[in-house]
Amino acid sequence: MARDRCARSRTPTSLAISRALFPVGAPIALALAVVAFVAIPLAPQTTILPLGLPDLPFHLRLDSLSAFFLLLLGAASAAISWFAAGYFRSSEGTAPGLICLQYHAFLAAMALVLIADDAYVFMVAWETMALASFFLVTTEHRIPEIRRAGFLYLLIAHIGALGILLGFGVLQGGSGDYTFDSMRSVTLGSAWPTAAFLLA
Repeated sequence: MARDRCARSRTPTSLAISRALFPVGAPIALALAVVAFVAIPLAPQTTILPLGLPDLPFHLRLDSLSAFFLLLLGAASAAISWFAAGYFRSSEGTAPGLICLQYHAFLAAMALVLIADDAYVFMVAWETMALASFFLVTTEHRIPEIRRAGFLYLLIAHIGALGILLGFGVLQGGSGDYTFDSMRSVTLGSAWPTAAFLLA
């Protein structure tokens, strides 16, 4: 019965969107996985993008650890992108085109989290990832239980973001420099390392 209702609710437009737009992420994800695989044995690569606020550019770093997690992200999201083409079939709830945008924004933000090399770009990517995943969780927003689950998720995500932000404040050690390279060179005394660990 539910299958018949779902089949009747599908339109040619929603089918085209789900079957064409979602798989677009698969070759991009595979390319990301290949780049990450090649980068694992190489020396760390850094770059600064003139984005963000004045005097707060985006610092990015690709090293062996971030490349390993990018490889996992690329491989998993390639398969998920193909699966999603057949998963979002119904026209009920959020429009498939909007879900597709949220899905790809989520993947891009997750990749940016992995290569972020300063607290600013990390938090921008983290918040983008959290908001995109909130909208994905609440795809069937007409169901009250799903709406409640989505708001609970958003609350937990932002409590976590606050903990991470305070952790960055501890790790910069009063230097005022929130790049991860600077944080790696700071030596914290007393109970501050434990505080940073607990906040993270």
